[in-house]
Amino acid sequence: MKIAALDIGSNSLHLVVVETDKEKPFLVLASGKEMVRLGRSTARDQMLSQAAMDRAVTAIRKFRSTAEIYGARAFIAVATSAVREAANRHEFIERVAAETGVHVDILSGIEEARLIALAVAYRKRGRRNQRMLVIDIGGGSTELAVTQNDEIAALASLKLGAVRMTQQMVTSDPISEKQLRRMRSELRAILAPRAPEIKKAGYDLCFGTSGTINTIGSIALHRRMKTATTRNILRGRGELTVTIDEVRAINRDMAELPLDDRTKIAGLSRARAEIIIAGGQILEAAMETLEANEFSVCDWALREGVIIANLLRTGATITTSPARLERDPSLRGALALAEHYQADLKHAHRTAYLAQQLFDELRQLHKLGSEHRRLLAAAAILHDIGYFVSHTGHHKHSAYLIQNSEWSGFTSSELGIIANVARYHRSSTPKARHPYFAAIPEEDQSVVRKLSALLRVADALDRAHEGRIRSLSCEINDSLITIKATGSAESETALWRIEVRADLFQEEFGRQIEGIVNSE
Repeated sequence: MKIAALDIGSNSLHLVVVETDKEKPFLVLASGKEMVRLGRSTARDQMLSQAAMDRAVTAIRKFRSTAEIYGARAFIAVATSAVREAANRHEFIERVAAETGVHVDILSGIEEARLIALAVAYRKRGRRNQRMLVIDIGGGSTELAVTQNDEIAALASLKLGAVRMTQQMVTSDPISEKQLRRMRSELRAILAPRAPEIKKAGYDLCFGTSGTINTIGSIALHRRMKTATTRNILRGRGELTVTIDEVRAINRDMAELPLDDRTKIAGLSRARAEIIIAGGQILEAAMETLEANEFSVCDWALREGVIIANLLRTGATITTSPARLERDPSLRGALALAEHYQADLKHAHRTAYLAQQLFDELRQLHKLGSEHRRLLAAAAILHDIGYFVSHTGHHKHSAYLIQNSEWSGFTSSELGIIANVARYHRSSTPKARHPYFAAIPEEDQSVVRKLSALLRVADALDRAHEGRIRSLSCEINDSLITIKATGSAESETALWRIEVRADLFQEEFGRQIEGIVNSE
């Protein structure tokens, strides 16, 4: 299978086209980069400029053609800091869709950090037993993560980016000492509150990804090649490892040079030279604050993480029992959010389990894919978190909290589906006048209706929060669905509740529901 992933960053757009059979590491068929500087205007006035959008649309159209030439079956596009912070982001998303046919998902900062960590973990599979700190410095934000064996120990996303800090804090060429002192102070003030969480998680190794860090690594490598006293250009396992002292030395030299002189440095392009001072200072501040003495460069980052996450989502069924929900990395964020809002976790697990059983039993009716099974599980886990706000209208509060809490595992469009499915687990059915439902595309509205129909039934089966229904199977006829449930003798009332909650199911699938209990 061939997949293309596009990272629409604050500084550059990055494309990768890969071929994979899900059993082997994917083979890169093509890659590309266009520097469009979307983040320059966002950092200045929280708007994407028309010129920057023009450049981005042209690049996306070009990348879409490249992906088609290589036969990519899927084109996954994600946007990060510059787009998610822009007041006119929806205008940009709609324009890209209209002019290129590409749907763009806006990632939260936390999800961006998770995907980058996922990419590094897979790229460095031989080191996965060790706890890894991942630092990614982009144009508009810096992402930090600690991961081990695909388990995320800590995630953070900070509004510190090479383009953002250059735009906000560098006004002379070369940078003045006063500006440099102010920048260094500001960076450490922003990093300091997040450092305890990262240091508490702990780490054995540090990896750096993306343009700024790759460039610092390249400059360090060229310097070593000129130094006779350096025996090993590449250290450790053949990885390019850069020390904090090397970063400090590079930063001191960069700060003294005007732009024209920086462009003459080996390993540094002119476009990168414009923002390298801020980028290098962010890296130095992060390493000092997190007490990292060195980092190794990793050539995989967000693009590859997007592809890996897509393969995990669309692969074989992941969750088959309540106890295994935690094993799906994408659902850990939902479980953590449910715990944060003090939901009944036993009920959340049981509802997710029953909803997924219904999903599997009724595939011939809903015709949805395994990626939608994940969305149903997340909605089931989170459907009652609105009780944290108020018992009255808790389903609406659940939708609000899902949509507005920062958690990882899903894209912005998937969060829209999850929020709506949780919203309709009880009470009224989806209607065009409902704001959250009206805000999502028509094709997603169809998914919401189907998944909500399943969740309403699953929630009814554990309405008493007592776990009386253990498992179920379904018999499908032309006009009737018979749910054969295994449970305690007291579970008959749960089957009565199915009829109360079956309105959307009957409307969506054109069949009545009846239940039969086989007592244990």
